[in-house]
Amino acid sequence: MNIEKPKKGEQAIIINSLKLFRQQSFHNTSMEDIAKSCGILKGSLYHYFKSKEDLMFRVISFVHLYFKEEVFIHAYNDKISAKQKLKKLCDASELVFFDKKTGKLYGNIGVESALVVPEFNPIIREFFQDFFNAVKHIYKEKYGEKIANELAERSVAEVEGSIMLARIFNDKTYITNTHKRIIARLE
Repeated sequence: MNIEKPKKGEQAIIINSLKLFRQQSFHNTSMEDIAKSCGILKGSLYHYFKSKEDLMFRVISFVHLYFKEEVFIHAYNDKISAKQKLKKLCDASELVFFDKKTGKLYGNIGVESALVVPEFNPIIREFFQDFFNAVKHIYKEKYGEKIANELAERSVAEVEGSIMLARIFNDKTYITNTHKRIIARLE
C-alpha cells in the first residue's frame, strides 16, 4: 500500500479528527463534530473526504506514515547498537503516546475502529506488520530468526496491552515499564 502525505488542508482535518476519534471514539464522533473542531462547515469536509469512513482511513494512514518515518525507522539505523535502536524506537513512540498538546495518552484508535468497521483491518494489519518487522529486525541482531520472531510478537502484544492499561488507569508507567522490559531482552 502506498501511504501518501496529506495536503495542508487535509492534514489539519486529519489531526483534528485524530484527536476527536481518540477522545470520543470513531462511532461517537460525527462529521458535524469534526467540522466544528476544524472551524469549517460540515459540507466543506466532503471536499476532502467522501465519508467519515474515508476520513478515518486517512487518519489511520497518517498515523501509520508517521510511525514509519519517525518511529520504526530507528530499527534500521545501522550506525547504532540493537539496544540503542530499540531505545530510540520506544522513546519515539512515547512521544506519540504521551502527546504534549493534549496532555493525555494517545490510544490505538485504529484497533478500536476495526471492531466497528472491518474494512479498516487491512491498513491496521499493515501498521502492525511494520511494527512487528521493525522490532524483529532489532532482535535478529542478537537472536536467531525463530527467537527474534517470538520476541517481536511478544513485545508488540505487550506494548499494545500496556497502552490499553495506561488508558484505563490513566498511568503512563505501564508503557514505560513495558519498554524497559523489552529493551532489557537485549542485555
